[in-house]
Amino acid sequence: MSKVFKVCERDEWESVKNSDFFLGSKIDKNDGFIHLSTSEQLKETLEKYFKSKSQLYLLKVNTDNLDVVWEVSRNKQYFPHLYEPLPLRSVTKVYKIFLDTEGNHIIPEQAFYD
Repeated sequence: MSKVFKVCERDEWESVKNSDFFLGSKIDKNDGFIHLSTSEQLKETLEKYFKSKSQLYLLKVNTDNLDVVWEVSRNKQYFPHLYEPLPLRSVTKVYKIFLDTEGNHIIPEQAFYD
């Protein structure tokens, strides 16, 4: 299984978790695709776009049946982008992301191994 991650705010996840598809966050809709990250890119994504935000969820996404496009983005890295709705059947796990006392995100370690 190939996997990538999507960070969602609580309200976004709560509004779609019982649906068939996730259409993307506000920034996704503005950019025309769903932003995803690899495990190596996740920490920087959280720092850049979600600094000190609480009530975040991490979606682990199986990409085996998705048309993910890898495109150059920040720091000349290739990032996974999805130009179609994300079928929730491809979301294999959902984790809550916590903040430590200094406002840094704590990514559940099991997200990388489940």
